[in-house]
Amino acid sequence: MRPLPIRLGLALVVGLGAGILIGMAYAKHTVGRGYDMMSQWAAVGTYEQLADFQCQYADEPHARAALSAFLSFVEKLRAAYHISDPKALEISVARAYVRMAVLDRHAGNADGYQSDLSRAQDALRAAGSAHTSVEDVERSVNQLDSRR
Repeated sequence: MRPLPIRLGLALVVGLGAGILIGMAYAKHTVGRGYDMMSQWAAVGTYEQLADFQCQYADEPHARAALSAFLSFVEKLRAAYHISDPKALEISVARAYVRMAVLDRHAGNADGYQSDLSRAQDALRAAGSAHTSVEDVERSVNQLDSRR
């Protein structure tokens, strides 16, 4: 029979080894998921911000092109990847459609304006927002329009 300090040392080494192996296996899963989530947030947030800057400082065709490119990027993201935070993504999509509605209203495109409002409402519903009425979305359009 081995002395107590040797058995405790052996138990400590085995426990540490098992803990490290289990930690590495689970850390890869949780850290990887967190990395994917942060990458999507960063990509969507940065692209949305770029499109917003284009809306604020560029002419109408460039602003519309930037918003269309952002919405196209979102559709490709939905098709190719599992969305880590669908609520945040849908809020970003709703904002983009509200900005498009502002552009359509300035251009006098009533059909485009109504279509953009409807798409913004759909995105807000998908995000679980309680503010999906036409009045709420039009209020957002008016707020953005006053800053333009």
